[in-house]
Amino acid sequence: MTRVTRFVFIAVACCTASALAQNAGDLLKNYTQKIGGDGLELNLVHMNARTVPVLFQPPTLYAMRAQANEFTMLYVQGTARQNVDLDTTNFTIEQDGETITSTATSIRNFTRGTVAVPRGERVDGVLTFAKRIDVSKPFVVRHGRDSAQFRFSAGQLDDIRSAAPQR
Repeated sequence: MTRVTRFVFIAVACCTASALAQNAGDLLKNYTQKIGGDGLELNLVHMNARTVPVLFQPPTLYAMRAQANEFTMLYVQGTARQNVDLDTTNFTIEQDGETITSTATSIRNFTRGTVAVPRGERVDGVLTFAKRIDVSKPFVVRHGRDSAQFRFSAGQLDDIRSAAPQR
């Protein structure tokens, strides 16, 4: 391989990787809402057939995709701007007058209960809600006094359906 060919190959590979990372980030933004604020703002990503492959790698991907098909799940991520105590037991979803509770699974600093998160530390985890909601209708995620509303467009719903494994 000549130097020019090698350079072109590396440049194309780098641009492709950069574009894929940018596309993945844009894709996640379409299914993300923010909650909280004072010392810890959390990104809540709705886990679905489109987002799970961006968030997880095999073999974890397969387990997460199967669970996200059965339950409503949110990937939770944030970085503490100050020392905070995070209660992971009081995240709920409200839809059509019903309140649905969740269970926290920790990846980092998101264990069940109250977690002391030092300034600068990252929080990563998954919330699994007790039942699957209808994502074609708006829903609100609540955490204490904070809340975030999810409302997916027809295009987003079509995108989720088109990415879902065929049964």
